[in-house]
Amino acid sequence: MRPLPNDLRLTEEDLIDHYEQAPCGYCTSLPDGTLTRLNATLLGWLGRTRDELVARTTVQQLLTIGGRLHYEMHALPLLLLEGEVRELSYQLRHQDGSTRPVLLNARLLRDDAGEPLVVRLTFFDITERHRYEQELRRSHAQGQEQSAQLAQANALLMSQNEQLSRSTADLDNFVYMASHDLRQPINNMAGLFAELKQTAAFTDPETADMVRMFEAALQQAVRTIDGLAEVVQQQRQELVPVEKLALKAMAEEILGSLQPQVLAKQAEFTLDFGAAPTVHTTRPELYSVLYNLFSNALKYSAPGRPVRVAAHSARVAGAVVLTVQDNGRGIDLTQHGDKLFQLFSRFHPEEEGTGTGLYLVNRLMTQAGGRVEVESEVGQGTTFRLVWPQ
Repeated sequence: MRPLPNDLRLTEEDLIDHYEQAPCGYCTSLPDGTLTRLNATLLGWLGRTRDELVARTTVQQLLTIGGRLHYEMHALPLLLLEGEVRELSYQLRHQDGSTRPVLLNARLLRDDAGEPLVVRLTFFDITERHRYEQELRRSHAQGQEQSAQLAQANALLMSQNEQLSRSTADLDNFVYMASHDLRQPINNMAGLFAELKQTAAFTDPETADMVRMFEAALQQAVRTIDGLAEVVQQQRQELVPVEKLALKAMAEEILGSLQPQVLAKQAEFTLDFGAAPTVHTTRPELYSVLYNLFSNALKYSAPGRPVRVAAHSARVAGAVVLTVQDNGRGIDLTQHGDKLFQLFSRFHPEEEGTGTGLYLVNRLMTQAGGRVEVESEVGQGTTFRLVWPQ
């Protein structure tokens, strides 16, 4: 092979040096996040070496806990769908525990067959911009304090406080929905895996390590759910928009996630939403309300008889009324009626639970401007009527 001319070798060296010493961080990863290449700038920001990171860790592990969840739940799915993401805000973790604010751009490359091949990521340091924004916020706060005596400033401050209260309530709802709704699938996985370990015979010597890895993953999922409150507090979330949602599609989606419990209880769900097929609300609120009522009907079923649940809708005086009726154990409303929607209230202590389900249902309905009506008879079942003003 003929040697490259000097000018071409210099050009090649310049390109390598430009990559390594660029003012931004570069890295390449596999589609699952496993790192395959990092430039010197990014290694310096992390306080790590190539040998520590390449093929040993993932892009997600370079980020804080909140960023890790956002990358896995938002960035990766968006990459697979659209091929790139731009200007996502994260915090890089240095080896000494400090963090660096960055904006991330990423592009997914595919092979000739269209399969995901590698992800190329660029990190831009925005430390100075963060300082500038903090200074702007401080200046704005000082200006508000100085103009507090003016009636117009007082009115603006009241409006901002109301908006903050609504945002805080939305974040609080998200915490309860996530911790309550995600725990059931994780518990299902843990139960199924425990049953598998008791009944299956493992002959492969590598199986023991795989079992330990799976158990560790389950424990990590539980810890993640428990830490969602802290994660949400660290990230600013936009208000979820109200939209026109199909009741049948949402109910069937939830029943699909509850299929193991449905089969175990020989449950039969009758769905009739013809009179009012849609409702105007937010997707997380509708999902959480229906999930809690359906899962409670399964959990608190009456021993010795199959579960029967009927859900139907109607339009009454300009409102959508969704009725969910079960044939379970029922609740003594004379004794527990005043505590029905209190946080952590439980009426069947023999069953596992957190006492947040009905509290959350009532809180979400109240926040939407609606209400919850309950009728129940011990040993016969319970009827919930959810009223949404439209």
